[in-house]
Amino acid sequence: MAIRNLSNEEINSLFPIRNLPEKAKERLQEMVKTEEIEANSILFSAESTDEQQIYILEGKLQLSSKQANERIIEGGQVEARFPIDNNTPRQATAIALEPLTILSIKRSLLDELSAEASSESASDGILDDSSSELLYNQLYFEVTQGMQADKLELPSIPETAVKVRSVIADPNTSSEKTAQAIQQDIAITAQLIKVANSPLFRGRDKIEALPTAVTRLGLKAVGNLVTSFTMKMIFNAKTKDVKNRIAALWTHSRDIAGICTVLAKKLKGIDADKAMLAGLVHDIGAIPVLTHADKHPNLMENPQEVENTLKKLTPVIGKMILDKWNFTEEFAELASNAENWGYEPEQTQSYTDLVIVAQLLSFKNSPLEDKHPEAESTPAYKRLKTLLKDPNDSLDVIENAQDELDSIKQIFN
Repeated sequence: MAIRNLSNEEINSLFPIRNLPEKAKERLQEMVKTEEIEANSILFSAESTDEQQIYILEGKLQLSSKQANERIIEGGQVEARFPIDNNTPRQATAIALEPLTILSIKRSLLDELSAEASSESASDGILDDSSSELLYNQLYFEVTQGMQADKLELPSIPETAVKVRSVIADPNTSSEKTAQAIQQDIAITAQLIKVANSPLFRGRDKIEALPTAVTRLGLKAVGNLVTSFTMKMIFNAKTKDVKNRIAALWTHSRDIAGICTVLAKKLKGIDADKAMLAGLVHDIGAIPVLTHADKHPNLMENPQEVENTLKKLTPVIGKMILDKWNFTEEFAELASNAENWGYEPEQTQSYTDLVIVAQLLSFKNSPLEDKHPEAESTPAYKRLKTLLKDPNDSLDVIENAQDELDSIKQIFN
């Protein structure tokens, strides 16, 4: 190894350097050279402060911190394309396990080159957003790279839901045949009977057998409900940080499903079972992002980077998943626009409106309330009001229908 200039391949692989216009890259190649570091050298220590961004071009480095286990970074790997522990102060101690070739560059120089850069884009589409919160975001880069290569792991619809939906799709099916397909899953059977006896669908007589429950609910509703009840199988993880994220995501999805269901009962042309499913899947696009991070725990070390990645990619990946599952365009639309508070559809999309309003209602009296618009101020809320069966009724189910919301939560417990 010897001190040298950066190669074109290297300069086009390092973030955020690769996003600079060509003239800025050429200038950088003239200004900086690599450095050689001996084995067992300490590049920096935890809690130290400096202005350097350090990239590992060749060799192996060990990062050790109190917050995370020791990990190895090797030149040429994806992680080495980003500055190592790019925090102030440093969160880890970096030790060379073998001779290293590194690039050490002052942040102020990169800021200067960025400021001088023209509006020419240097992105090739893998990282097509040059906003500051994404430039150094390794989680965002790895997930989008997987999307571009069609290698991102997307969840499959649970097997029980596939079987039941297939039976229901048969024009010659019956309540008995549908019940036979469901009865193999004792938990789903119990949940459907519970729903059939709940305030959502309750008749005069208590139901204790699944075929009668299927008859009361209707085949279409049963298909949506079975998909809803199997959905929790997708929300799983192994590592602690991702488990916590997944658990919070499931709780949020379940709560939104409950609000959507109660709202649906007040509205014309909205099915309660379909509304429940809409609430459960509106953030399904977050699952592949968190699943990827579950396999690479270091990607969870910066909570803000995780938030930025989820905000950017959840709508896009959500649509991909629901398309894969052969859900209707209506569901793909709601996954794409669930957090689009100013959503204005080309055609009426009531279930998207439902999810938007349900989320904003759920934020009331919580720390999230001040960070979001009031539900009443959104176009979605105004459209839903025109669907009220009773024009004098209220959409604010959080205050007025808490018992119903609690009963729906119990269904998923």
